[in-house]
Amino acid sequence: MTDPDVAAALEAYRKSGPVIVYDADGREEESDLFLPAEACHMEHIRTMRKDGGGLIFLMVRADVRDALGLPFMQELFPKLGREHPLFSVLISDDIPYDTRSSFSVTINHRRTFTGVTDIDRAMTVREFGKLAMAIPSLTPAEALGRFGEHFRTPGHIPICISSDRLLETRFGHTELSCALSTMAGLSGVSVGCEMMGDDGRALPKDRAKDYAMTHGYPFLEGKQIIDAWSSWDGEWKRSYSPRAKGLPKRTASSLGPGQTHIDPPEKKGVRVMATGVFDIMHPGHLHFLQRARELGDELIVVVARDSTVESLKRHPIVNERSRREMVEALSVVDAAYLGYESDHLRMAIELKPDIIALGYDQSYEPDELENELRKKGLKVRVVRMDKRTGDIEGTRQILARIKEGGGSI
Repeated sequence: MTDPDVAAALEAYRKSGPVIVYDADGREEESDLFLPAEACHMEHIRTMRKDGGGLIFLMVRADVRDALGLPFMQELFPKLGREHPLFSVLISDDIPYDTRSSFSVTINHRRTFTGVTDIDRAMTVREFGKLAMAIPSLTPAEALGRFGEHFRTPGHIPICISSDRLLETRFGHTELSCALSTMAGLSGVSVGCEMMGDDGRALPKDRAKDYAMTHGYPFLEGKQIIDAWSSWDGEWKRSYSPRAKGLPKRTASSLGPGQTHIDPPEKKGVRVMATGVFDIMHPGHLHFLQRARELGDELIVVVARDSTVESLKRHPIVNERSRREMVEALSVVDAAYLGYESDHLRMAIELKPDIIALGYDQSYEPDELENELRKKGLKVRVVRMDKRTGDIEGTRQILARIKEGGGSI
């Protein structure tokens, strides 16, 4: 461990002390106060409530998630929506800083009264941390039985669960805390709270750093934990295997209403990634995606967010959810995701394509994009697709023809 800040944070964690972590510029841009869940007491909850001011929540590593069968709520909503339409319209598929929410169920310990007091919340957090520590010695049935014996839902402590591959496909506070706890040799479960400012916004990074210094807490940025995790070779990292998941073709008919995001699937061979707006689908789009699919064994498409389209071109005619759904319904597409609002390289970093297919009119230059990705540690071939012969210029021309009163397109 070469980073002295990370070493200090790990030592503080082992001694049950708090750590403050800022995720990243361009993401949430929030600082969270972390603590090992199994070490949580009333005083810690009071500090989070008064000095943090955000949501107090549990952050749970993937193996604990698997042992208890904790679901991503976003994956349950489409199923619940068949009986209760409310869940279908409330799908969280438009988060501006990530591809999906990490929230699972909310819990209270069964010995709590209302569950919301500092004493009650500390008990819920601490006892869940102890359960997580015991899980390696329990069978799945025993773990689930003990969970139900000691906890109930709904409750006042939300659970956020990590992605399968820590700090490879998602880089949120949940994954950062799980990595920190794991490297410290602890349960992999932390309690956290966002730090809020007095101006209605998140506490600025410099003020969070000042708070940490004043109180003697280690302060880390997410990239420091990511770098430390990438070089760490502990037992958990070597031995954990994500729960088996089938990887069926994801089509619009196989998804519930509004369902859009999953963990990126395992590669099936040469992975091709294509990006675009895909507003008012036309033959040029189909030609582009067909040609892109011919470059490899699978095609993953990243669909631009509405806000991105507005900043670059115009207000989209079709909203981002529907555009993504239409693209993924095409037989040549294996999966489609909504992109991020600001970082145009982030989906490539997460999906790890072998080839990126550019449309004939997309502004990137292949060599420049390859160089940008190389700086991020990715060796990707970028290929410019040709234009469909005789095709219209694109969506803008379709709109112009419509305004002109019709005519053959």
